[in-house]
Amino acid sequence: MGFYRGSIWLWLLVLPALAYGRQDVVPGSRYTSARGAAMGDAFLPVADDGAAALFYNPAAIGKLKAPKAEPVNFSFYGNSDYLGLFSLTNLGFYKVASLKGFIPTLADNPGAMAGVGGAVLPTFSIPNFATGILLQSHLSAKVNGDGTVRYRSTYRFVPALTLGTRLAGGIVRVGYSLQWVNQASGILDGIAQNADPMGYTERLAEGSALSHNFGFAMTLPVRYLPQFNFVVRNILGARFRSYSVLSMAKDPTGVPATEEMTVDGSFSVQPKIGGGAFLNFVIQDRDVTNRSGISFWGRLAVGAEFSFRDQLFLRGGWGSGYPNCGLGLRRKDGEFSFTWYSEEVGTRYHELRDTRFMMQYQVRAF
Repeated sequence: MGFYRGSIWLWLLVLPALAYGRQDVVPGSRYTSARGAAMGDAFLPVADDGAAALFYNPAAIGKLKAPKAEPVNFSFYGNSDYLGLFSLTNLGFYKVASLKGFIPTLADNPGAMAGVGGAVLPTFSIPNFATGILLQSHLSAKVNGDGTVRYRSTYRFVPALTLGTRLAGGIVRVGYSLQWVNQASGILDGIAQNADPMGYTERLAEGSALSHNFGFAMTLPVRYLPQFNFVVRNILGARFRSYSVLSMAKDPTGVPATEEMTVDGSFSVQPKIGGGAFLNFVIQDRDVTNRSGISFWGRLAVGAEFSFRDQLFLRGGWGSGYPNCGLGLRRKDGEFSFTWYSEEVGTRYHELRDTRFMMQYQVRAF
């Protein structure tokens, strides 16, 4: 019961400043898990829960063999610029969720692009089916050298479901996920500090789109269990319309741009070490058809996960051209993960690195 009481307390602590969303220039899962981020996003074959089946790899639904409920799954992070603002003499960093209240702190630290984040994703799954609702956003802001403000916001409310099956005794797994993406997002620059109104939700593009996704996995029944995975995201494109079931923007300026169809592919092996330990090693191309226009080295992801008795995990990887690492602790009724990772938030390879420290907490009812 202590695990559940801790979950409720941490939920109430984080809820007022929820903010999280993928920002990387290479497209991928709308949901980011601490486990996947620690592996450099080389995560397709490792995904093994309802949340991952909904957003990372629909074929992961074939791994779920019993009903599971995860009523609490939330993550939160602060980037390096935000954590650099922590000070016992200036408590302005607490005001990060209010852009207007946070500007004085940013003005004292010009050029610092401070970002914070969080996500909530409760899920329920049975064999061959999973459903959940993702609530996420991402907030970041800085004061420019000329005294104006630049801020970036992404808010999403995404009901989702996944269907799939196992074939040939589990050698082949296929899955399909449908995501109803309600989104408000935008990047605004050159805003006067005393502008009224001033807030993260002002002047964003808002709308909704249906996103169709397909996953395929094949595991060869030989030593080291070599596995091939392919995921097609946003089949035929996710085209936004002005309607949104949950309004998240004030004075919308249009609809978000269409998210083009992309393909991810991976190869992995799982050698056993002994004593209840094994290693997952993954190589992944996060955008095979290069719709992002990023060099191969920016799209390449390499990740490894050391598992000891399925309770202690050490993770490392390379993604978006940057190193990542993390650790995880798992028990029957929950899991805690901590990750240090980076995303490329510029427009090309190695242009603008955003380094983040992320914690994720998951509670499983059964």
